[in-house]
Amino acid sequence: MAGYQFSLDAELSDIPRFLDWVAQTCAAEGLPADDAFKLTLALEEAVTNVVNYAFSGTPPPHRVVVRLLAEAARVVGEVIDNGAPFDPLAEAPPDLSRPLAERAPGGLGIHLLRTVMDRVEYRREDGHNRLILEKRLSSDQGR
Repeated sequence: MAGYQFSLDAELSDIPRFLDWVAQTCAAEGLPADDAFKLTLALEEAVTNVVNYAFSGTPPPHRVVVRLLAEAARVVGEVIDNGAPFDPLAEAPPDLSRPLAERAPGGLGIHLLRTVMDRVEYRREDGHNRLILEKRLSSDQGR
């Protein structure tokens, strides 16, 4: 079992450095390519949303930490921030049956997280948002 942690500034300009770290971590752990892609996509969506929305109206310091735990059968990512409380899972799922022009804006990122991850959980603890993203690893590709 290997654990990793990355701290980033709450700036969009720090996202590429973060994504490089995710890619290097996935490669170091030998994650199957499809699982690594889905994890990276979900983490990018979650962290970008935190950077864009979590700190509006909140005084600095703004902190974002991502933890990854790689195990034999799964990888778990945790996005932790000290922004305003927000439970993305409390949002209603988007109505994908309606044309895009008729839908309310937002909600597709959360839908994406739910689609590509096997488990998504939110908690508010000690003044921090904690979004947990779990992906069971493909059994046909060993690590």
